[in-house]
Amino acid sequence: MPHQAPSPSAVPTIAIVEDDEDIRSNVCRFLGKSGFRVWGVESAEDFYVALLRQRADLVLVDLGLPGEDGLSLVRRLASQGIAVVVLTARGDLSSRITGLESGALQYFVKPADLNELVAGIRSLLRRAGPASAAEATTAAWRLHTADAVLVSPDNKPVALTTRELDLLACLARTPGSVVSKSALIASVGGGDADEAFHRIESQLNRLRRKTLAETGQPLPVRAVFGRGLVFVPGAY
Repeated sequence: MPHQAPSPSAVPTIAIVEDDEDIRSNVCRFLGKSGFRVWGVESAEDFYVALLRQRADLVLVDLGLPGEDGLSLVRRLASQGIAVVVLTARGDLSSRITGLESGALQYFVKPADLNELVAGIRSLLRRAGPASAAEATTAAWRLHTADAVLVSPDNKPVALTTRELDLLACLARTPGSVVSKSALIASVGGGDADEAFHRIESQLNRLRRKTLAETGQPLPVRAVFGRGLVFVPGAY
């Protein structure tokens, strides 16, 4: 019987979150040549956005990320049962222990042997079977503007004030896309740019606390450093 190549959907997809462009490109290239589907981004915020369009069966994370740090991303992924591997320059024992206790299944220190990295990834995917991030985000947050309610993926409601609704409605018009600071300021009535955005940040911090308290899940709004905010309805 002739050998049949695996279907594209059967090929595991690896996401790489690494802010060093050279390292990210080299690892992506090597994993691609090793038979995986691969995509890479430079930050946790970009990862959340990219995940709306692409799947990930295993995520390779650098700890020293800009914006949301790598350990926070590791914890989020591990809490959803998604396989996560750390690849970082932090080689001290304390960092290793923290990374593994945060949910990383394996911990590699740069410069890692890429053949060893591939062997570790294959071992993890064989043992556990990929629980893809795409599958984990099939349920989504919903914003009901008429009722001024944000509803979590497991149907827990968060009642919104008028200002909170205005902010989320502005973000939800283009889910998965970054909304600029100027557009956000205009959505809440304009005014001095620095003062207006400070009000938005304060309001957002209060809404984050309220959403976490009432649903047990983080608010699906991510800050993209230097650019603005993004509403990620499939966030976890």
